[in-house]
Amino acid sequence: MAKILRASLAQVDVARIGGITPWLKVAHMAGAFNIPVAPHFLMELHLPLVAAVPNGAWLEHIPQLDDIATSRVVVAEGVATPSDAPGNGIAWDWAAIEVASFRPSRTRRHCLR
Repeated sequence: MAKILRASLAQVDVARIGGITPWLKVAHMAGAFNIPVAPHFLMELHLPLVAAVPNGAWLEHIPQLDDIATSRVVVAEGVATPSDAPGNGIAWDWAAIEVASFRPSRTRRHCLR
């Protein structure tokens, strides 16, 4: 707890902390000490979370899911508006995900002798 009191900003990443519930716990803990939250990465997933907490400060604009999602985060005049779609608001493009998916080769490696 002493370390969080020395922080001027909590940069919590939902993908690294273990999901939405742990992210919200950290955000609320930071808020109890008037520490703003500004997540890193995955703006599509973090946008509704930042909007849900009173200490949400800002969001990085990195449109990294554009190739595999049909939904887009709309930013107008420096303001991002969360989707009103159910769930996290991300509409996946399953055909694009299939194309981009990694498939390990089943061919055998041959050793040169």
